[in-house]
Amino acid sequence: MKKFLFNILHFLGLPFVSFALAIGILRLKGKAKKYQRMGEAFLPVDRYRIVYKLCKKLLYVKHIKVETQGFENIPKKPVLFIANHKSQIDPIALIKILFEQEGLPYFSMLSKIENKHSKIVKAAMDLIDTIYIDRGNLRQQFEAFEEQNKVINAGRSVIIFPEGTRTYQHEIAEMKPAAFKVAQKSYIPIVPIVIYGSSGLMDNNKQYRNKQKKVYIEVLDVVNHHSFINTKEEYISEQIRSQIASRYEEMHKLSQENKPIFTKKY
Repeated sequence: MKKFLFNILHFLGLPFVSFALAIGILRLKGKAKKYQRMGEAFLPVDRYRIVYKLCKKLLYVKHIKVETQGFENIPKKPVLFIANHKSQIDPIALIKILFEQEGLPYFSMLSKIENKHSKIVKAAMDLIDTIYIDRGNLRQQFEAFEEQNKVINAGRSVIIFPEGTRTYQHEIAEMKPAAFKVAQKSYIPIVPIVIYGSSGLMDNNKQYRNKQKKVYIEVLDVVNHHSFINTKEEYISEQIRSQIASRYEEMHKLSQENKPIFTKKY
């Protein structure tokens, strides 16, 4: 009955939210140009709220519900968020959830340079100071690394999806060791995040399409910087990947057995 009422309310609200989303998208490039013109005078709270509202409306229109666990364990200071990547919905859901957490600093995201090709996506990402990386250009990769350090020194966190590209199967791909370098240099904690259920939610390929419409995002145990300060990046990468993969497999098994994935909701 509860699910039925939820679906009815969603159906009734859909035209209004869809219209508001369309208007927000149309205004997005203008907001990005305003930021280019005003710089820091266009306050982060205003810029991030614009992107947050768009993410929230998009999830509503797609009828995607996000459940979370462990976010209360995130330190109230700059951190390196490391998450697995299965879908284009991953950064959208993560931006929404992180913005809703009280006391956390703002965050920037590391993104492949190909995302600049979409003017709408670029406008949204520029509003939250996204750092672009060209995986085929070593000099630009170094510049991106320096940009991450600047962001952290300015008191913000960084989100990275270190698999580099999305994987559709229920496995976690190798994570690029270089993604962890900034945590070592800036002495910040690493916060591993598992995202489950997003695969296929934004995919036009019927083979991978997901009809469940529910995404689970869990924060794992925070890894403090003193535990990896003298450790090779390759080892850190594999350790974090192993933690995320282990929990992801648990989630998948619970899902296949029709058991609750989260026992406690936040």
